[in-house]
Amino acid sequence: MEEIDYDLNKFRVPASPSPTPIPAQTRHSLPSRTPLPPPTRSKIRQQKLKYAFIGYIIVLVFLAITQFIGVGFFTRGFLLSRDVLPNISDCGVGSGGGGGSSSSCIPPRFNKAMILVIDALRFDFVIPVADSDEYYHNNFPVLYDLAQSENGVLLKFIADPPTTTLQRLKGLTTGSLPTIIDAGSNFNGDAIDEDNWLLQLRKLNKTIAFMGDDTWTALFNEYIDPKFNFPYDSLNVWDLHTVDNGVIDHLFPLMEQNENSNWDMLIGHFLGVDHVGHRYGPRHYSMKEKLNQMNDVITKVVNELDDETLLIVFGDHGMDYTGNHGGDAPDELESTLFMYSKKHNFFKKDKDAYDIDDKGANYRHVNQIDLVPTISLLLGLPVPFNNLGFPIDEAFGNAKEALAAGKLTIEQIKRFRDLTPSLSDSLLEQYNDLINVYSSKTNDLSLIEQMKQYQFQSLEQCKSLWARFDLRFIGLGIGILFLSLTFMITYARSIPAVRVSTLSFEFIGSVVAMSIIGVVLSFSIYIVLKPGDFTLKICLCIGGVLGMVVGFWAPIMDRFSVDFIWHQTVDFFQFNFNSWSFMGIVFVTLHCLMFASNSYVVWEDKLVSFFLLSFGGSCVYALAIKTDLSREAKILGISHAITFLVLTRVASMVTACREEQKPYCETTFAASWWSIIVLHSLTYLLPAFIQSFYKLSDSYYSAAPLWIGTGLKFLLFMNAMYWTFEYVQNNEFFNTARFTISEPLLKSLKLAIARLVLFISLVLANFSWSRGPLCVKLELVEVKEIDDDDDDDENSSDSDDMKSQRSASILGYGNVYGSSYFLLVLNFTIAVMLTTKPIGAISISILIIQILSLLEIIEELQLRRNLVSPIIFGLLGYQHFFSTGHQATIPSIQWELGFMTTETILFPFTHLNIVLNTFGPFFLVALAVPLITIWKIVPSPKPITVLSQIITNITTLSTYFLFTGLSSSIFAAHFRRHLMVWKIFAPRFMLSAMLIILINIFLIVVTLWGSGKVLRQVNRIFGK
Repeated sequence: MEEIDYDLNKFRVPASPSPTPIPAQTRHSLPSRTPLPPPTRSKIRQQKLKYAFIGYIIVLVFLAITQFIGVGFFTRGFLLSRDVLPNISDCGVGSGGGGGSSSSCIPPRFNKAMILVIDALRFDFVIPVADSDEYYHNNFPVLYDLAQSENGVLLKFIADPPTTTLQRLKGLTTGSLPTIIDAGSNFNGDAIDEDNWLLQLRKLNKTIAFMGDDTWTALFNEYIDPKFNFPYDSLNVWDLHTVDNGVIDHLFPLMEQNENSNWDMLIGHFLGVDHVGHRYGPRHYSMKEKLNQMNDVITKVVNELDDETLLIVFGDHGMDYTGNHGGDAPDELESTLFMYSKKHNFFKKDKDAYDIDDKGANYRHVNQIDLVPTISLLLGLPVPFNNLGFPIDEAFGNAKEALAAGKLTIEQIKRFRDLTPSLSDSLLEQYNDLINVYSSKTNDLSLIEQMKQYQFQSLEQCKSLWARFDLRFIGLGIGILFLSLTFMITYARSIPAVRVSTLSFEFIGSVVAMSIIGVVLSFSIYIVLKPGDFTLKICLCIGGVLGMVVGFWAPIMDRFSVDFIWHQTVDFFQFNFNSWSFMGIVFVTLHCLMFASNSYVVWEDKLVSFFLLSFGGSCVYALAIKTDLSREAKILGISHAITFLVLTRVASMVTACREEQKPYCETTFAASWWSIIVLHSLTYLLPAFIQSFYKLSDSYYSAAPLWIGTGLKFLLFMNAMYWTFEYVQNNEFFNTARFTISEPLLKSLKLAIARLVLFISLVLANFSWSRGPLCVKLELVEVKEIDDDDDDDENSSDSDDMKSQRSASILGYGNVYGSSYFLLVLNFTIAVMLTTKPIGAISISILIIQILSLLEIIEELQLRRNLVSPIIFGLLGYQHFFSTGHQATIPSIQWELGFMTTETILFPFTHLNIVLNTFGPFFLVALAVPLITIWKIVPSPKPITVLSQIITNITTLSTYFLFTGLSSSIFAAHFRRHLMVWKIFAPRFMLSAMLIILINIFLIVVTLWGSGKVLRQVNRIFGK
């Protein structure tokens, strides 16, 4: 194996690069022929490099698996789930006062019902708002106008978080409360397996017709009549009209009274309002058009409605100021509920509760789960068994009917509580008192409030029950993550990676053997002791993890003693620990401690920018006082540091404010005409900037002009054209009658451009790069020397006195690794820029220049082996995560960009777009981190040494993300009872968990492959 040598500075390029001559042993005059040396030594080195590369993959895969297991255990204990009771309610099962029995149903008030869901219908969209010129105000007046009569009622409809469509539909049909873990299934919903009012309708052989959002068919397909089932793809948020037009096309023919429209329940789910919000935000002119369309639809429905049908219109959630939802901000929770009947009146006992003041701030509100017992009892159905809501008073004709509905509902809640062990012994006395009082006061309105109090207390108890965290799994997850952290630190810094590479093949045998032993022992313990609630599966997982721990340490301790590891660590810090390393440790420590405060988590974007600005300012000072640099090198270094500092400040000005930051934050991440102009300017500016950095190391040759001067410009131009078409398609000016542009044409052009750019950048360019040349050029120089032999020849001319000889020099030799590898970074940069909105693409361009400036600073300050270098790369990933319009919140996920290359959900393309959009900046810094080692160094005679230092920086970056992930997990568990746990701490943990998983996969699959490819290619060409 290669001799250990970490001093890569000996391979660095001179400060003022010049054409690098071929080394003496390979330089030759062209006329002569020198026999090539035997290839044996080069082949042996290539073979060793190959085995070392495979060994590193084995170790990194093991380290990643341990982290994944830790994240899995913690997630299982922290992200809550609940068990639902399988019981189905029946009209024949009820309980009366004094131990008697009665029916659990009442005669139906309506024989038919029509439910129209207008997705994301925020409450202030439907009420009059004075002195407002917003597009989302005063453009949907029909609901409020109809509610002024006794035949209609309009209520504020409060959703329970998470405010995603699938979870809201679960609550609106079962009356239960989906827990936070259900949010992940919003795009992969399974059929509901608990009692719900659609199931109850089907039990009575009622016909259910449906049209619209296909989420309903994912949940209730077995209950919907196949003849009246018209689902439409729901998640293409760039399509504003297909679903709504489809609902309209089927809705009105089914309302006609004929043998082909014999339905008992009709459900239509409109998506246009929600899609406008996701795509443009509520302030776009398209919101006015969509609300006007919905106003016309409801007006026509009311006109054609028969006397026996109940019309219910509601929104499943609202939307925030950006048009997104998923969290628990007031604008996301406040939706709309409207009920109307031509024949029946509604019971409005308090007229003042429906007054509009301050945009309906004090308007009468009900919970969404209250709709479940309301619909059930109005249609003569039993209340679903898992229901936790209470009937809406207004839906019934008088106090007597409302009291009867309330009594049946609390009886159902009592049955649910009786079969839930942790609830069965509480609230018994209060329930018995209500039942006894009801028998004598069937018209007492105060009794309704007492029933609501019983339901409210029951609901709060259930929330508390479902908020019980499994501390065993939380502790196991944190413990395994901590062990993974010790593995990473030991591997990255305590033992020379080049030596550990020789142990890689011992690792796999040791880990597998110890894991099997651990599984067998845990199985034996389970059989003998049967430890409580721990299932066999969990016991086997724990045993396997413990075996993996022993398997990891066994080969290391066999080769290296604890004393050696200690001294190696001390030697590393003695040799390399300075103020820069201390700064890196301070940044990591402060970043980890930040999760101890909800306020600091909220303002994480500003703290990350502060860390980067502090580093940039320190670099300017360090370069200014550095004495061993020439004047030209010092000026150049300071200019790079200032560039890094200025660009960091500019990037920090791009913000997408989260709710908690207001009013101290103003969102600047919004598409505008100037961002499109800047995108077109970057078509020329970004390649020019990159070219200037290449020319600093004299590397702009061969593959570089093709990639940067041609390919990059073309793809940046295509990217700019895509967003130009998007801007034209969405701009009100270009969509007036005079400037109407064919929308299908623009849609086809955008789809073609996106597919072309992603295919070239992710497939064709990477394949070409793996087969392409290095960024070097062979330059032939003709040298004339005086021929001494001809001095005595009197007949010889002066021209004959000179002897011609050719020599060769290699241009780009001083940065042969870095210049070639950076082209791979550019390939992925294009893909990330395409899947990011215009200002986000500008931010990614800033990131690329920051990385190049940072590499020059690292080279001048000799920070290749310093802890601070990969940490700054990690901080750059965080900064541009925020500056591309993201926050550690569910609503900030830009789902709409998943449909850039597909018109429907198509795995993996839709998912790939969302992943690139959300985690693209992290991928770029993870891909660029090997440049810390290989930027501006000449070909090394010891490539394994270079590879080992790359692995050290890769694992250091991974360790940084593991540190923040472990810290966010610890504090999320600590604050599990905090008021803001699901709004701040839980989403931040989920971001860290996703980073741990995705960054490890990306580092192994892409970064290690790319760096290994460059090392092997350079060693094959320049190896001795």
